[in-house]
Amino acid sequence: MAKIRILPDQVANQIAAGEVVERPSSVLKELAENALDAGAHRIEVTWEEGGKRLLEVADDGSGMARDELYLALERHATSKVRTAEDLGHLGTFGFRGEALPSIASVSRFELTSAEAEGPGHRLRCEFGIIKEVAPAGRSRGTTVTVRDLFAQLPARRRFLKSTDTEHAQLWGAVARLALSSPGVHWTIRSDRGTPLVLPPVDDPGQRLAPLLGEKLGRLVPFVNGESPWRLRGFVSPPDLSFRDRNHLYLFVNGRAVRDRLLLAALSEAWSGTFAKGSYPAAVLFLELPPEAVDVNVHPTKAEVRFREPQRVFAWVRGGAEEAWAKLRGGLASVLELPPKPLEAEFDLDPSRRMAPQHPQLWSNHSGGALGAYQVLADAFQTRPLDAPYTYEPAPSGVSEGPDLGPGIRYLGAFQRTYLLAEVDGERGPELWLVDQHVAHERVLFERLFLRRHAPAIQPLLPPRVVQLGPEALARLTPFLAELEAAGVEAEPFGADALVVRGLPDFLVDRDPQALLEDLLARLEREGRVDLDAFRRDLNAELACRAAIKKHHALPPELALRLIQDLLACEVPNTCPHGRPIIKKLTLEDLERSFGRRL
Repeated sequence: MAKIRILPDQVANQIAAGEVVERPSSVLKELAENALDAGAHRIEVTWEEGGKRLLEVADDGSGMARDELYLALERHATSKVRTAEDLGHLGTFGFRGEALPSIASVSRFELTSAEAEGPGHRLRCEFGIIKEVAPAGRSRGTTVTVRDLFAQLPARRRFLKSTDTEHAQLWGAVARLALSSPGVHWTIRSDRGTPLVLPPVDDPGQRLAPLLGEKLGRLVPFVNGESPWRLRGFVSPPDLSFRDRNHLYLFVNGRAVRDRLLLAALSEAWSGTFAKGSYPAAVLFLELPPEAVDVNVHPTKAEVRFREPQRVFAWVRGGAEEAWAKLRGGLASVLELPPKPLEAEFDLDPSRRMAPQHPQLWSNHSGGALGAYQVLADAFQTRPLDAPYTYEPAPSGVSEGPDLGPGIRYLGAFQRTYLLAEVDGERGPELWLVDQHVAHERVLFERLFLRRHAPAIQPLLPPRVVQLGPEALARLTPFLAELEAAGVEAEPFGADALVVRGLPDFLVDRDPQALLEDLLARLEREGRVDLDAFRRDLNAELACRAAIKKHHALPPELALRLIQDLLACEVPNTCPHGRPIIKKLTLEDLERSFGRRL
């Protein structure tokens, strides 16, 4: 067994960096929190290549003297804690004294600081080794420059995501920091787009739109309680909801946190206001005495522990519940409303929207499911690609050709949803039940994803501007080419929006905002952002939205055609999301169930 020994400082710092420095956004968080703790009124953040090549934070805070530059790179050296008792009532963001030495050990690091105008000093360090400390003129404050993060640690660098993903993570981090410090002037620069300048404001609500997107600019403010126990926040009205919980921002004494207790309290509060599967947006600021919360439970201070969790739970739930109750006013809860009448998913009446470029898609039908299916079938036949889908529908109720699979006799539909057919199976007659929605979804998905056919693109007049927010826009930008290949023509519009100029002709009446938010929710939920996964998710989403819905009656000839199209698919048994399409019952199974066979 090897002898026990004390690790060199450089190795110890690099190990500590594994806890504190996960990615560029965690570096940004630590440096910006140091600036806020130094009393900065102005903070400038700059990054390039998603923070992997350059990340810089400059402030006008208290600054440091020359000797303190050396101390700042020593582990557990801090100006924020003096005794163990201080940990019980922390009023600063940082206190461990590990961030700067950890960051300096895994990068090319410069620390420039001055306590007053004019004289200052710059410390230069490369991967934990101090190279020089020299005079440097600058105004009062500190600038920390981090270059080539993890350049000498290839194993760590390989764990970083793509530049686009890291860029989006940086936006998310800086958005939370700027939301929690409305009185600070922020300037945010990156190598993409124009700088975002946020002058100081009294109300954090004024920062919702520029940081989170115009849609979240609609959030309604509320206040519950008084200092030192005060809950202040912004919640979405009942008509503004999302498919995931990614629009919930929680702050405890100015610190952005992830906390299950607070999420559970909010979940109970919005119950009755938002339908199951829909989630509101909320930005909550909890202000409570420092001794009532323990922030020393996580290396990055992302989690907290409350001294009185039951009290905090009831307080947050009650305050948020009261806010949503006021927004509901005299309106009934969505859970109390009568069910929405079933309407044709494809109401393509020409009086609602004309498509002059493709008039054949909007004629010879009267709307509803029949017209929808016929329009979609025709649309996909108008633009064959390299491998055209050559299947022709059978003219009669039986398909016997060798390319059309087994003989099929359509029997009818159960609940205008499940198609019943008698099929000549390998072991004799079979009774099939086919879910028409997922069957159609599979057919459309393969035509899109496998590029058997490309739908025509219908221009939107006028184009639609979709507000997403800087972080979401950064996440979607790498996939705009794939969006266009699927028929969604979109391009960046400012720092936080996309302008959608065209949609696939069968989705021209759909809401582009909802479509893009669904795609973002799917990416976030599945934790995948690679191109192949996005392509599949995008086409699955388009196919699901365009497919015939349940309770829409299909004439026998189109029902049969749908089954035949399904059998021509490469994967006819499940939809793109994994749901089964066909249930089969053999004659032998049926006779056994009636006691005709043993």
